[in-house]
This record gives sequence, structure tokens and C-alpha cells, in this order.
Amino acid sequence: MRDDSSKQGAGLAKSRHAKPRHLASAAPWMLALGLALQLQAGPRTSANYSVTTDTTSAGGARAASASYTSGGSVGGVSGIATVASPAETLKAGYVAQLTEVSAVQLAATPVTVNEATTRQLVVTAALDDATTAVLLGTDLNWSVVSGPLASINASGLATAANVYQNTAATVQGSYRSVNGTLGLTVVNVGTDDLGLYASDGLPDAWQVQYFGTNNPQAAPTADASGTGQNNLLKYTAGLIPTDRSSRLLTNVGGSGTHTITISPRLTDRTYTVQFSTTLSANGWQTLTGATIQDNGQTRTVTDPDGTSSRKFYRVQVSYP
Repeated sequence: MRDDSSKQGAGLAKSRHAKPRHLASAAPWMLALGLALQLQAGPRTSANYSVTTDTTSAGGARAASASYTSGGSVGGVSGIATVASPAETLKAGYVAQLTEVSAVQLAATPVTVNEATTRQLVVTAALDDATTAVLLGTDLNWSVVSGPLASINASGLATAANVYQNTAATVQGSYRSVNGTLGLTVVNVGTDDLGLYASDGLPDAWQVQYFGTNNPQAAPTADASGTGQNNLLKYTAGLIPTDRSSRLLTNVGGSGTHTITISPRLTDRTYTVQFSTTLSANGWQTLTGATIQDNGQTRTVTDPDGTSSRKFYRVQVSYP
């Protein structure tokens, strides 16, 4: 029995002596752990500098110590980063790069558009992080606020209507309930191309001035004032087409000499005074030897031969 006990005791002794072998086998792991811990931020020195212990935030987004703070990042964005194509902008400090549109800015180059032509509008969104983003025309809802624009299509292409003079217009683009507006000028190119008045031989501006737009009374052959003279003649003579008292010859008189007063006299018209003693169709002649004096819109023509018992005058007006 004692001999057995001794053997058991020897066995226990051998078991106790086996434990150091397990500790010895763990030593390399402990050494690796020690090396890993030494890689963490700590004091670093060299012959030229000394950096005290610093700390790094989760993800390496921020590092700081008693002497410095670094806003850099490890594998992330620091500040604002941009890429030209495809256009991208990344901002530090914005979770998942979420931003809000603070303004919609519309533009066109130039901001004029000739009547009956088109102009492409471009859009930039101003974001709440002080950056901008280019939007597609199809991203917006378009509308004409005012002025002679015939339409704006879904991509932001504006089409101008015909006008009789340069006219302002305003367009609006809406993106995510944020509106932007832009002023355009529709430029008058043709003088006889407006609606009902197009290609009728009279300037649109003159017809609109006296008759408004698309009024049949403005037709070249119409006589709105009932004088027997049509609008084409009245325009050529510089008369007011809606005023019965508007006349070209306001006075003929004098003794020994005859004075012919022409009013209104327009600088872009040519006036030729003719005379006749018989009123026959072939009896009219161009007056010669007369003196001419202009004063504003009044022209005075003096015929030195005022002794004829019968002498009639008329004025021929031509317009380029």
C-alpha cells in the first residue's frame, strides 16, 4: 500500500512539473501581445523632436495630444473633396454626405433670346454646407412667370414668342420646393412678324401703338377714323390713324407768294411738292424754285410765283 502511495505521489509530482510546459508554450502569444500594445500611440522621440502621448478617436478621424490636434482622417474625407467627372463633392463632418438645398440658381448665356428662337437654361443648387451642385434641367419643374415666352420644355429649353419691341420675361424653376427665377430679354428681330400683323407691310410697333395687338382695324387697308384714307397711307404720311383731324397739309396761303406748310415732317420720309393749274390727272408738275425751311416737325415751302389765278398744290410722300 505504501509503495502504491509513493507511486501516486510521484505521479502527482510529475503532473505539477508539466504545468511550466503549458506556460512556456503561451510565451510567444504573450510576446506578440506586448508588441501590439507598443504600436499604439505613445511618446515618440528622436534627435530632432519629441511627441508626447496622443489619443486617436474611433475610426482615426481625429488625433490629439497636449501639443497638437490633427483633423485628418484615416481612409475618410478631410475638408471638402471634389471630382470633376463624374461631378462629385464630399464633405467632412456630414453624416452619409447628406445636405439640404438652400437656393436654386438659374442662368443662361447670354440672358437674351431672339424672338422665335430658344435659349437653354442651366441650374445650380446652393447647398447648406456652402458648396454647390449642378442640376439637370429635368430635375426641375419649369414655368413662365411673365413675358413673351411661348414655352419651357422639361429640360429647361425656353422658346421665345414674337414681339414688336424688346420685352422682358421671367422664368421659374422649382427643385424640391425651392424656387429660383431668372430674367430674360426677348429681342425684337423682325419689324413685321407679330401675330395678325405679320407680313402686312406695316411695322408691328406702329400698329400696336394705335390699335393694340391682333386688332383687325390695324390692317393696311382699314380706315378706322373714316377719312377715306387707309392705314398704309396714314402711316406713310406720319398721321394718327385714329384721329380724323390728323392732316398733312395744314396751311396754303399768301399774297404774291404761296406758302405751303407741311406737318408732321418726319426725317425718314421724302417730301415732294407738286402743283397743277388744271387738276387734270396728267397736269401735275414738281414745284421748282421754291424755298424750304424746316422747324422741328414742320416744313415751310414758299412758292415765289403766287400770281397765277389758279394754282393747286399737293405733297407726294415716299418712305423707304
